[in-house]
Order: sequence, then structure tokens, then C-alpha cells
Amino acid sequence: MHHVADSHAHALLRFKLALTEEQPTIKPYDEAATVGLADSMTGDVEDALLMLEAIHRRWVVLLRGMQATDFARNYIHPEHGQTFTLDQVLADYPWHARHHAGQIIWLREHHGWS
Repeated sequence: MHHVADSHAHALLRFKLALTEEQPTIKPYDEAATVGLADSMTGDVEDALLMLEAIHRRWVVLLRGMQATDFARNYIHPEHGQTFTLDQVLADYPWHARHHAGQIIWLREHHGWS
């Protein structure tokens, strides 16, 4: 959950960059190194869930305030060497959350995590 919260926080900020700058180049981050930090390793999962909930509430407000043409705005992801439109990016994040939720469910069922 810590990774999902961090990832969606980055996504919200990337949306804001694309909405306020012309084709910005975003700064990638090392996801594997990030999840190895103390807040992810020993932090309370409830904090990550609260963070994710707040990020999603803010993101919804931002999305509802966007015009149809805003979804065509884009940013450059230097690690992928590609330009991504906001509508493309937005389509990825529900999948991302479901993907990791599936991993958590599997771990709970097969390893007794609670």
C-alpha cells in the first residue's frame, strides 16, 4: 500500500505539471529504493491508506475541473523515452491499484497476512 500511495502521489503531481507547463519532462523515481525506506518498511499501512484516500479526493476535484482538451495535455517520461497524454496516464492508475490489491489478496490467502 505504501508503494501505491507514493505512486499515486507522483501521478497527481505529474498531472499538475502537465496542466501548468507545456510538455514538461517529469522526474522519475526509483520505486524499488523508495519502498525500502523506513516509512514503507515499518510505517503503519493505515497511514498509506489515508494518504491514498486523500490523494484520490484531490485528484477527483482536479479531474472534475479539467476541460475535455486538458486530457490531451502531456508530459515526457525520460525513462521510457515517451510522451504520455493525461488520458493515457489516467487509464493506467485504476489498473495499477487493482494489480497491487490482487497481490495483497494473494499474499493474505497464501501466507496468512492480516
